[in-house]
Amino acid sequence: MNEGRDQVPYFLRKEVISAEGDLQDTLEEMLGETVYKSDYREAAMVVAQRNPEFVAEVLREWGYDLEV
Repeated sequence: MNEGRDQVPYFLRKEVISAEGDLQDTLEEMLGETVYKSDYREAAMVVAQRNPEFVAEVLREWGYDLEV
């Protein structure tokens, strides 16, 4: 299933990793079939690339863009 993909290691917070199973379950329920981790992670990156405002919103929650 990883044909045509480059492996890109990155670090995730424990709470993000813990929530992956819920995301996978939700996607599988919505789509009615098995969804692989590499597929939903890549799809999430595509969503982020198409909607950078969503990423900026989370980054602001993490403390980015604060007036000093």
